[in-house]
Amino acid sequence: MEIIKIMKKMLLFLILPLFMCASMSFAQTLTVGTYGVTPRDVEKDSVAKYFDRAYNSLQNVGNETKVYFKASISTKFSSPIWTLTSKPSGSVATFGATKDIDTSNQVISFIPDKVGTYKITVTDGALSATITINSSLFVGTQVGACYVCHNGAFRPVGVPLYSKWTQTGHATMLERGLNGTLSDHYGESCISCHTTGYDTLANNNGFDDYPFIFPDTLMAGMYDSMKTAYPQAMALANIQCESCHGPGADHYGAITDSKMVKSLDPDNCAWCHDEGTHHFIPESASFSRHSNPTTLARGSSADCAPCHSGSGFVAWIKNGKAALTTAPELAAISCAVCHDPHDATNINQLRTVTATFQNGVTVTTGQKGALCMNCHQARRDAVEYTNDYLNNLSSHYGPHHGPQGDMLAGTNGITFGWRTTSSPHLAATKDACVDCHMAATTSESKVGGHTLNMVDPVTGVDNVAACAPCHGTIGTEFSDKKFYVNGNADLDGDGTANGLQVEMEGLLHKLALLLPPKGSTDVSINDSTVTLLEAQAGYNYLFVEEDRSLGIHNPAYAYSLIASSIVKLDPTTDIKLIDNTVPQSYSIDQNYPNPFNPTTTIKYTIPKESNVKLEIYDITGRLVNTVINQSQPAGSYSVTWDGSNSSGQKVGSGMYLYRINAGSFIAVKKMILLK
Repeated sequence: MEIIKIMKKMLLFLILPLFMCASMSFAQTLTVGTYGVTPRDVEKDSVAKYFDRAYNSLQNVGNETKVYFKASISTKFSSPIWTLTSKPSGSVATFGATKDIDTSNQVISFIPDKVGTYKITVTDGALSATITINSSLFVGTQVGACYVCHNGAFRPVGVPLYSKWTQTGHATMLERGLNGTLSDHYGESCISCHTTGYDTLANNNGFDDYPFIFPDTLMAGMYDSMKTAYPQAMALANIQCESCHGPGADHYGAITDSKMVKSLDPDNCAWCHDEGTHHFIPESASFSRHSNPTTLARGSSADCAPCHSGSGFVAWIKNGKAALTTAPELAAISCAVCHDPHDATNINQLRTVTATFQNGVTVTTGQKGALCMNCHQARRDAVEYTNDYLNNLSSHYGPHHGPQGDMLAGTNGITFGWRTTSSPHLAATKDACVDCHMAATTSESKVGGHTLNMVDPVTGVDNVAACAPCHGTIGTEFSDKKFYVNGNADLDGDGTANGLQVEMEGLLHKLALLLPPKGSTDVSINDSTVTLLEAQAGYNYLFVEEDRSLGIHNPAYAYSLIASSIVKLDPTTDIKLIDNTVPQSYSIDQNYPNPFNPTTTIKYTIPKESNVKLEIYDITGRLVNTVINQSQPAGSYSVTWDGSNSSGQKVGSGMYLYRINAGSFIAVKKMILLK
């Protein structure tokens, strides 16, 4: 028997390495795709001159367009081989030189020399991958008659896509330039991006392949004059459908072999919008987490796709913001995800300028910033969620990651009956998120603009300049800005008045110690022993923590949520609510401490001016003392009972009842006096 065991172990040691090697081999992957190159990339590569022409990354290109392909392997390349496995009759096109980005990524250039379909295959050992491109000619929207199919009759049915596009700035770009209304320094160099198919190094039937002389004078009517003088070129004037979808001479309904394509790739916008010092939006956006997502894989789920995948967000908007049943192919958050290339209904062609939170509150202010709030929200109704907390207990308890929209709007937290106040960051700004996160920037800056960064990802320096228009000089860091509650900036009560962010860290620390597991700062709301109050306070803790601004988005609301949570969990705390925090309902808390000796504190709230009577009874129902009997304005109150009767004499140990009668509100609670 022992020999058999030894033989089994030896067999296992022999087989396991083979299995592991086989698994590693099986796990290797090889992919190939297009590789976009912007004019900025060409300029940066002016010494090596490998990238000498811009390319928009489409697989449907004008004939003789220089394209770039990138092959990527999951491990390390051995000896990649590129092959033209199919090409049009008469083509003698060959590959250009390769460029190794690193050991796992290689780029190669290629120029199609004939109209038709090309299939390119890259192999490395036993692995291979293939990509198809189509080389075609530009025809213009009128000749190509894009409007025949794409104005509601075909794709998408019932949607006048072509008519919508005619109202965009793209559709009239050259027209406005020539008529003198686009810019006072509009010149001939601008038309390469403001026309269709412009490529002086390609014979693709583009704008530049026909006679055209730029006028000496720009004025009203000049565009129509140019149409009369140069009808062939002007048929390709403005930024037409083919500028973004590729040439249409082979399309006419055909979509196989890349005869027509659509893409959310930012390179499709960047080859015009990332050129020179005045055009750097894609360069700026490349520093945004949207362009470098760490959670893109989550977009493969239909539930998560609307926010974690660019294609999912587009599909969700087109679906009327209704839940998706399937997730489209993954795509990062790029230009055409936030901006609709075909529709100018909203400012800056944003796909939406409203947002509705899960508690039913709809944000219609903040204009541009409301776009962001569609994803940057809790995605849960705080009240419903916490009331049903026993069915929601998990390691992911709390608001969905990124509830910045709810925080900015001052909604969807647990208020414990108080009418909380809200700071004016939403109401006082025109475009909410955009005003701060997209503050003016330069082409080299890694903060503001389309980076959306408030902190430089390289240097860690805060972009405090974004605060200056409203707050003036606040210091060198966001944490320098103080927030005062009832005239006091020492919010966490540690004896030092620091900036808001530091104070909020202190408050969060205080609250964490009161939450499960008590005494620890690792808050965990996933045990059935958690009480409703702890679940509600825990939600507020996670709400403020996940907002990640440490109160900056809405100082008053963030403070109110944490302070009220601490007050509810620890009635003896010296943390104070904001004076103008008005309760929304009548309530009375359990006295604290309980049991007590010699005094105890009773807290209650009234939402409007009421006559308040607070009485103490013994267990037999005999009135012992009337602590309060007077009219009081709306607010939160705290009274102390010292265990004496109405004559000032101390009463004995035992159970007592305290009863409040305020307006139509009556409540009774028990307490125990021990001596």
